[in-house]
Amino acid sequence: MAECTVKSPTNKHYTKIASLMAALSLWIALDKGSMGTMNEATNAPATEASETGLTRAAATVSSQTTTVTGDTMRATKTFTAGTTATITGFHVMSAASGGDDYGWGKFNSPQPLEQNDQLICTANFQYKKGT
Repeated sequence: MAECTVKSPTNKHYTKIASLMAALSLWIALDKGSMGTMNEATNAPATEASETGLTRAAATVSSQTTTVTGDTMRATKTFTAGTTATITGFHVMSAASGGDDYGWGKFNSPQPLEQNDQLICTANFQYKKGT
């Protein structure tokens, strides 16, 4: 039996992955905890925000173009604080509670929010061949 291994996926492969991801329902969870030890194996927020207006919420998911048409999946959500809180980052999650953590972002410095402040979280996942 002969075996063949794909050595180089095409751009169509990466754009298909991005379009499949963009078709998913995703949620954004805000993190209030220390994110210093998070890495590729992270699968949950350190301390998920539970304040009014800052709880996990459905993201708007779309397909975007970074290098090749349709190669990027974007998840975005605008939160409006109902009370004061300090947010350290956010996570793109697969479910409204629990679920898998598809990716996270840590702010350069903690973001102190007052009531009615807005926080816009945007995650871009570009699918392409590594260098």
